[in-house]
Amino acid sequence: MKLTRLTLREFTVFSDATFDLAPGVNVLIGENGAGKSHILKLVYALTEAARRFSAGQGLEGGVEPKLDNLVRGMLMGVFQPDSLDSFPAHRPGQAAISLELEGARIEVTLGPGDALTANVTGSTSEIGRPLFIPPREVLSIFPGFVEAWLHRESAFDRTYFDLCVALGLKPLRSGGPTALLEPIERELGGKVVMREGRFYLRYPGGDMEMPMAAEGDRKLAMIAYLLMNGSLSENAYLLWDEPEANLNPERARLTSDIVAALAHAGVQVLLATHGYALTSEISLMVDTGALRPGEAAFFALRRDERGGSLERGERLAELQHNAILDAVASLHEREQEVLFAPGEAPR
Repeated sequence: MKLTRLTLREFTVFSDATFDLAPGVNVLIGENGAGKSHILKLVYALTEAARRFSAGQGLEGGVEPKLDNLVRGMLMGVFQPDSLDSFPAHRPGQAAISLELEGARIEVTLGPGDALTANVTGSTSEIGRPLFIPPREVLSIFPGFVEAWLHRESAFDRTYFDLCVALGLKPLRSGGPTALLEPIERELGGKVVMREGRFYLRYPGGDMEMPMAAEGDRKLAMIAYLLMNGSLSENAYLLWDEPEANLNPERARLTSDIVAALAHAGVQVLLATHGYALTSEISLMVDTGALRPGEAAFFALRRDERGGSLERGERLAELQHNAILDAVASLHEREQEVLFAPGEAPR
Protein backbone atom coordinates (compact mmCIF):
# COMPACT_ATOMS: atom_id res chain seq x y z
CA MET A 1 0.00 0.00 0.00
CA LYS A 2 2.10 2.88 -1.31
CA LEU A 3 2.07 6.44 0.01
CA THR A 4 1.05 8.74 -2.83
CA ARG A 5 0.75 12.32 -1.52
CA LEU A 6 1.49 14.37 1.58
CA THR A 7 -0.16 17.78 1.88
CA LEU A 8 0.74 20.30 4.59
CA ARG A 9 -0.90 23.57 5.57
CA GLU A 10 0.82 25.76 8.20
CA PHE A 11 2.75 22.82 9.65
CA THR A 12 6.09 23.87 11.23
CA VAL A 13 8.09 25.52 8.39
CA PHE A 14 5.57 24.61 5.67
CA SER A 15 2.88 27.18 4.91
CA ASP A 16 1.53 25.28 1.90
CA ALA A 17 3.31 22.23 0.47
CA THR A 18 2.33 19.12 -1.46
CA PHE A 19 4.65 16.14 -1.91
CA ASP A 20 3.63 13.81 -4.75
CA LEU A 21 5.54 10.71 -3.74
CA ALA A 22 7.13 8.16 -6.03
CA PRO A 23 6.42 4.48 -5.27
CA GLY A 24 10.11 3.63 -5.01
CA VAL A 25 12.71 6.17 -3.87
CA ASN A 26 12.06 9.74 -2.69
CA VAL A 27 15.07 11.98 -2.02
CA LEU A 28 14.71 15.18 0.05
CA ILE A 29 17.48 17.75 -0.17
CA GLY A 30 17.78 21.26 1.25
CA GLU A 31 19.57 23.41 3.79
CA ASN A 32 19.37 22.83 7.53
CA GLY A 33 16.01 23.99 8.85
CA ALA A 34 14.20 23.44 5.55
CA GLY A 35 12.05 20.69 7.09
CA LYS A 36 13.50 17.47 5.65
CA SER A 37 13.59 15.56 8.94
CA HIS A 38 10.15 16.91 9.84
CA ILE A 39 8.73 15.25 6.73
CA LEU A 40 10.29 11.89 7.55
CA LYS A 41 9.18 12.02 11.18
CA LEU A 42 5.65 13.11 10.27
CA VAL A 43 5.21 10.30 7.73
CA TYR A 44 6.56 7.85 10.29
CA ALA A 45 4.24 9.05 13.04
CA LEU A 46 1.12 8.97 10.85
CA THR A 47 1.76 5.60 9.22
CA GLU A 48 2.59 3.93 12.54
CA ALA A 49 -0.52 5.45 14.14
CA ALA A 50 -2.67 4.23 11.25
CA ARG A 51 -1.09 0.77 11.33
CA ARG A 52 -1.75 0.40 15.05
CA PHE A 53 -5.29 1.72 14.62
CA SER A 54 -6.05 -0.89 11.94
CA ALA A 55 -4.54 -3.62 14.12
CA GLY A 56 -6.39 -2.48 17.26
CA GLN A 57 -3.05 -1.92 18.97
CA GLY A 58 -2.48 0.90 21.45
CA LEU A 59 0.69 2.56 22.68
CA GLU A 60 2.78 1.92 25.77
CA GLY A 61 1.40 3.53 28.91
CA GLY A 62 -2.19 2.48 28.30
CA VAL A 63 -2.97 4.66 25.26
CA GLU A 64 -6.10 3.15 23.69
CA PRO A 65 -6.16 2.26 19.99
CA LYS A 66 -8.29 5.27 19.04
CA LEU A 67 -6.95 7.19 16.08
CA ASP A 68 -6.86 10.60 17.79
CA ASN A 69 -4.97 9.15 20.75
CA LEU A 70 -2.53 7.23 18.56
CA VAL A 71 -1.71 10.21 16.36
CA ARG A 72 -1.26 12.44 19.40
CA GLY A 73 0.96 9.89 21.12
CA MET A 74 3.11 9.31 18.04
CA LEU A 75 3.56 13.03 17.30
CA MET A 76 4.53 13.76 20.89
CA GLY A 77 6.86 10.76 21.11
CA VAL A 78 8.58 11.28 17.76
CA PHE A 79 9.01 15.07 17.77
CA GLN A 80 9.17 15.57 21.56
CA PRO A 81 7.64 19.09 21.59
CA ASP A 82 6.42 20.72 24.80
CA SER A 83 2.88 20.49 23.41
CA LEU A 84 0.99 20.06 20.15
CA ASP A 85 0.77 23.84 20.00
CA SER A 86 4.36 23.81 18.74
CA PHE A 87 3.35 22.35 15.36
CA PRO A 88 1.25 25.13 13.74
CA ALA A 89 3.48 27.58 11.86
CA HIS A 90 1.74 30.51 13.54
CA ARG A 91 0.99 30.21 17.26
CA PRO A 92 -1.73 30.17 18.33
CA GLY A 93 -2.91 28.74 15.06
CA GLN A 94 -4.06 25.70 13.15
CA ALA A 95 -2.20 23.16 11.01
CA ALA A 96 -3.74 20.70 8.56
CA ILE A 97 -2.12 17.47 7.33
CA SER A 98 -3.30 14.98 4.72
CA LEU A 99 -1.46 11.75 3.93
CA GLU A 100 -2.86 9.82 0.97
CA LEU A 101 -2.26 6.17 0.26
CA GLU A 102 -3.57 3.85 -2.40
CA GLY A 103 -7.27 3.79 -1.54
CA ALA A 104 -7.07 5.62 1.78
CA ARG A 105 -6.42 9.02 3.35
CA ILE A 106 -5.35 10.11 6.83
CA GLU A 107 -6.35 13.68 7.75
CA VAL A 108 -5.16 15.49 10.87
CA THR A 109 -5.93 18.97 12.17
CA LEU A 110 -3.82 20.51 14.95
CA GLY A 111 -4.68 23.50 17.10
CA PRO A 112 -5.42 26.05 18.15
CA GLY A 113 -4.03 25.20 21.53
CA ASP A 114 -3.48 21.50 22.19
CA ALA A 115 -6.43 20.33 20.08
CA LEU A 116 -6.14 17.45 17.62
CA THR A 117 -8.62 15.67 15.35
CA ALA A 118 -7.75 12.73 13.12
CA ASN A 119 -9.82 10.83 10.56
CA VAL A 120 -9.28 7.98 8.13
CA THR A 121 -11.24 7.51 4.93
CA GLY A 122 -10.95 4.23 3.06
CA SER A 123 -9.24 1.12 4.42
CA THR A 124 -5.76 1.07 5.92
CA SER A 125 -5.86 -2.65 6.70
CA GLU A 126 -3.06 -3.25 4.17
CA ILE A 127 -0.82 -0.44 5.42
CA GLY A 128 2.81 -1.44 5.74
CA ARG A 129 5.13 -1.18 8.72
CA PRO A 130 7.22 2.01 8.82
CA LEU A 131 10.84 2.02 9.95
CA PHE A 132 12.67 5.23 10.83
CA ILE A 133 16.46 5.19 10.81
CA PRO A 134 18.11 8.24 12.42
CA PRO A 135 21.49 9.68 11.38
CA ARG A 136 23.37 7.76 14.08
CA GLU A 137 23.53 4.00 14.41
CA VAL A 138 21.92 2.30 17.42
CA LEU A 139 23.53 -1.14 17.53
CA SER A 140 26.08 0.09 20.07
CA ILE A 141 23.38 1.45 22.41
CA PHE A 142 20.97 -1.45 21.87
CA PRO A 143 21.73 -3.52 25.01
CA GLY A 144 19.06 -2.68 27.60
CA PHE A 145 17.74 0.30 25.62
CA VAL A 146 14.11 -0.86 25.29
CA GLU A 147 13.64 -1.49 29.02
CA ALA A 148 15.40 1.74 29.97
CA TRP A 149 13.27 3.79 27.55
CA LEU A 150 10.05 2.26 28.86
CA HIS A 151 10.77 2.88 32.54
CA ARG A 152 12.79 6.11 32.62
CA GLU A 153 12.71 9.57 31.12
CA SER A 154 14.84 9.63 27.99
CA ALA A 155 16.36 12.25 25.70
CA PHE A 156 15.99 9.76 22.83
CA ASP A 157 12.78 10.16 20.85
CA ARG A 158 10.40 7.33 20.04
CA THR A 159 12.04 6.48 16.71
CA TYR A 160 15.05 5.07 18.62
CA PHE A 161 12.79 2.95 20.81
CA ASP A 162 10.81 1.57 17.87
CA LEU A 163 14.01 0.86 15.94
CA CYS A 164 15.46 -1.05 18.89
CA VAL A 165 12.25 -3.07 19.14
CA ALA A 166 12.64 -3.96 15.44
CA LEU A 167 16.29 -4.87 15.95
CA GLY A 168 15.32 -7.15 18.83
CA LEU A 169 13.48 -9.52 16.49
CA LYS A 170 15.33 -12.76 15.77
CA PRO A 171 16.52 -13.50 12.21
CA LEU A 172 14.20 -15.17 9.74
CA ARG A 173 14.66 -18.91 9.21
CA SER A 174 15.58 -18.10 5.62
CA GLY A 175 18.31 -15.72 6.83
CA GLY A 176 16.95 -12.78 4.85
CA PRO A 177 17.24 -11.81 1.17
CA THR A 178 20.63 -13.05 -0.02
CA ALA A 179 20.84 -10.67 -2.97
CA LEU A 180 20.48 -7.67 -0.65
CA LEU A 181 22.66 -9.00 2.15
CA GLU A 182 25.67 -10.24 0.19
CA PRO A 183 26.95 -6.81 -0.97
CA ILE A 184 26.72 -5.45 2.59
CA GLU A 185 28.43 -8.45 4.16
CA ARG A 186 31.11 -8.33 1.47
CA GLU A 187 31.77 -4.67 2.30
CA LEU A 188 31.85 -5.41 6.04
CA GLY A 189 34.02 -8.50 5.60
CA GLY A 190 31.79 -10.48 7.95
CA LYS A 191 28.27 -11.21 9.18
CA VAL A 192 26.13 -9.53 11.84
CA VAL A 193 25.09 -11.68 14.80
CA MET A 194 23.28 -11.03 18.06
CA ARG A 195 24.26 -13.00 21.15
CA GLU A 196 22.74 -12.54 24.60
CA GLY A 197 21.28 -9.16 23.69
CA ARG A 198 24.48 -7.74 22.17
CA PHE A 199 25.53 -7.31 18.55
CA TYR A 200 28.79 -8.53 17.03
CA LEU A 201 30.50 -8.59 13.66
CA ARG A 202 31.52 -12.17 12.94
CA TYR A 203 34.79 -12.31 11.02
CA PRO A 204 36.65 -15.47 9.96
CA GLY A 205 39.04 -14.92 12.86
CA GLY A 206 36.37 -14.36 15.53
CA ASP A 207 33.68 -11.95 16.73
CA MET A 208 34.17 -8.22 17.25
CA GLU A 209 31.95 -6.36 19.73
CA MET A 210 29.82 -3.87 17.81
CA PRO A 211 31.00 -0.80 19.81
CA MET A 212 34.54 -1.66 18.68
CA ALA A 213 33.61 -1.43 15.00
CA ALA A 214 33.79 1.80 13.00
CA GLU A 215 30.52 3.76 13.09
CA GLY A 216 30.17 3.52 9.32
CA ASP A 217 30.39 -0.27 9.61
CA ARG A 218 27.80 -0.21 12.38
CA LYS A 219 25.35 1.67 10.14
CA LEU A 220 25.70 -0.92 7.40
CA ALA A 221 25.47 -3.71 9.96
CA MET A 222 22.20 -2.26 11.23
CA ILE A 223 20.70 -2.37 7.73
CA ALA A 224 21.95 -5.92 7.29
CA TYR A 225 20.32 -7.14 10.50
CA LEU A 226 17.00 -5.44 9.67
CA LEU A 227 17.06 -7.36 6.39
CA MET A 228 17.93 -10.59 8.19
CA ASN A 229 15.00 -10.35 10.62
CA GLY A 230 12.42 -9.21 8.06
CA SER A 231 11.88 -5.66 9.35
CA LEU A 232 12.85 -4.36 5.91
CA SER A 233 10.53 -6.35 3.70
CA GLU A 234 7.90 -5.91 1.02
CA ASN A 235 5.26 -3.25 1.77
CA ALA A 236 7.42 -1.54 4.40
CA TYR A 237 8.20 2.18 4.48
CA LEU A 238 11.81 3.16 5.14
CA LEU A 239 12.30 6.71 6.46
CA TRP A 240 16.08 7.18 6.39
CA ASP A 241 17.55 10.40 7.77
CA GLU A 242 21.03 11.26 6.45
CA PRO A 243 22.19 7.81 5.31
CA GLU A 244 25.57 9.32 4.45
CA ALA A 245 26.34 10.37 8.05
CA ASN A 246 29.60 8.75 9.21
CA LEU A 247 29.92 6.80 5.97
CA ASN A 248 32.96 7.12 3.74
CA PRO A 249 31.87 8.86 0.48
CA GLU A 250 33.09 5.83 -1.46
CA ARG A 251 30.19 3.91 0.08
CA ALA A 252 27.65 6.22 -1.58
CA ARG A 253 27.37 3.78 -4.48
CA LEU A 254 26.69 0.85 -2.14
CA THR A 255 24.09 2.93 -0.27
CA SER A 256 22.32 3.89 -3.50
CA ASP A 257 22.42 0.24 -4.61
CA ILE A 258 20.80 -0.76 -1.30
CA VAL A 259 18.10 1.87 -1.67
CA ALA A 260 17.29 0.85 -5.25
CA ALA A 261 17.25 -2.85 -4.35
CA LEU A 262 14.87 -2.18 -1.47
CA ALA A 263 12.57 -0.26 -3.82
CA HIS A 264 12.60 -3.13 -6.29
CA ALA A 265 11.77 -5.51 -3.42
CA GLY A 266 8.62 -3.48 -2.61
CA VAL A 267 9.91 -1.11 0.09
CA GLN A 268 8.96 2.55 -0.35
CA VAL A 269 11.93 4.73 0.62
CA LEU A 270 11.98 8.36 1.76
CA LEU A 271 15.41 9.69 2.60
CA ALA A 272 16.78 13.09 3.59
CA THR A 273 20.35 13.85 2.69
CA HIS A 274 23.08 16.48 2.45
CA GLY A 275 25.37 14.11 0.55
CA TYR A 276 26.55 15.15 -2.91
CA ALA A 277 27.88 11.68 -3.72
CA LEU A 278 24.71 9.89 -2.58
CA THR A 279 22.27 12.15 -4.45
CA SER A 280 24.45 11.96 -7.55
CA GLU A 281 24.60 8.16 -7.38
CA ILE A 282 20.80 7.88 -7.07
CA SER A 283 20.35 10.38 -9.90
CA LEU A 284 22.73 8.33 -12.05
CA MET A 285 20.60 5.25 -11.41
CA VAL A 286 17.61 7.15 -12.81
CA ASP A 287 19.60 8.32 -15.83
CA THR A 288 20.88 4.81 -16.59
CA GLY A 289 17.51 3.12 -16.06
CA ALA A 290 18.54 1.22 -12.93
CA LEU A 291 15.59 3.06 -11.36
CA ARG A 292 12.69 3.01 -13.80
CA PRO A 293 10.86 6.15 -15.02
CA GLY A 294 8.48 7.33 -12.31
CA GLU A 295 10.07 5.06 -9.70
CA ALA A 296 12.03 7.89 -8.05
CA ALA A 297 11.49 11.56 -7.20
CA PHE A 298 13.76 14.36 -5.96
CA PHE A 299 12.46 17.18 -3.76
CA ALA A 300 14.30 20.45 -3.11
CA LEU A 301 13.17 22.21 0.06
CA ARG A 302 13.94 25.87 0.69
CA ARG A 303 13.11 28.09 3.62
CA ASP A 304 12.36 31.74 2.81
CA GLU A 305 10.38 34.72 4.10
CA ARG A 306 7.12 33.07 3.01
CA GLY A 307 7.84 30.00 5.12
CA GLY A 308 9.41 27.76 2.51
CA SER A 309 9.13 26.47 -1.03
CA LEU A 310 9.23 23.09 -2.70
CA GLU A 311 10.37 21.73 -6.05
CA ARG A 312 9.91 18.22 -7.45
CA GLY A 313 11.66 16.45 -10.27
CA GLU A 314 12.03 12.88 -11.45
CA ARG A 315 15.68 13.68 -12.21
CA LEU A 316 18.06 15.64 -10.04
CA ALA A 317 18.93 17.89 -12.99
CA GLU A 318 15.31 19.07 -13.18
CA LEU A 319 15.61 20.94 -9.86
CA GLN A 320 16.27 24.65 -10.18
CA HIS A 321 17.52 24.95 -6.59
CA ASN A 322 19.97 22.35 -5.32
CA ALA A 323 21.57 23.35 -2.02
CA ILE A 324 24.14 20.55 -2.27
CA LEU A 325 25.29 21.48 -5.76
CA ASP A 326 25.27 25.19 -4.87
CA ALA A 327 27.66 24.52 -1.97
CA VAL A 328 29.99 22.43 -4.16
CA ALA A 329 30.00 25.13 -6.86
CA SER A 330 30.71 27.85 -4.30
CA LEU A 331 33.64 25.88 -2.90
CA HIS A 332 35.05 25.35 -6.39
CA GLU A 333 34.81 29.07 -7.19
CA ARG A 334 36.60 30.03 -3.98
CA GLU A 335 39.33 27.47 -4.67
CA GLN A 336 39.86 29.01 -8.10
CA GLU A 337 40.16 32.47 -6.57
CA VAL A 338 42.88 31.25 -4.22
CA LEU A 339 44.78 29.16 -6.77
CA PHE A 340 44.84 31.63 -9.64
CA ALA A 341 45.71 35.32 -9.68
CA PRO A 342 43.15 37.69 -11.21
CA GLY A 343 43.23 37.38 -14.99
CA GLU A 344 45.51 34.32 -14.98
CA ALA A 345 44.14 31.37 -16.92
CA PRO A 346 44.15 27.96 -15.22
CA ARG A 347 46.96 25.72 -16.43
